[in-house]
Amino acid sequence: KPTRSPTRTPTREPTDQPSLSPTLMPTTPSPTTCEERKWHFSPQINGCANTDDMDPNDEMAFDSLADCCEAEFGSETCDSYDMCAPTAMPSVSPTTPSPTRCEEDRKWWFN
Repeated sequence: KPTRSPTRTPTREPTDQPSLSPTLMPTTPSPTTCEERKWHFSPQINGCANTDDMDPNDEMAFDSLADCCEAEFGSETCDSYDMCAPTAMPSVSPTTPSPTRCEEDRKWWFN
């Protein structure tokens, strides 16, 4: 973002001395907090995500995952990716079976 009064003669190389006063308005916006993130349809996972790669032509943004899933898929749950709690890949269903109860798998071996 340009400053209000641009430097008329900028230096070609960095100077040894710092600026006399800091920039009044930073040019880089603060990162979006997790609470501020909006949910949107993500074609990469065919589900909802709260990432920064929302299609600029897509006007559908939601305050919650449930709202996104309901609007996009007609259900309160859908495949999703939460960048505030990332996983390697979105989970559709658990891939690890539940543990076997001790009573069901008691095998004694005598030495």
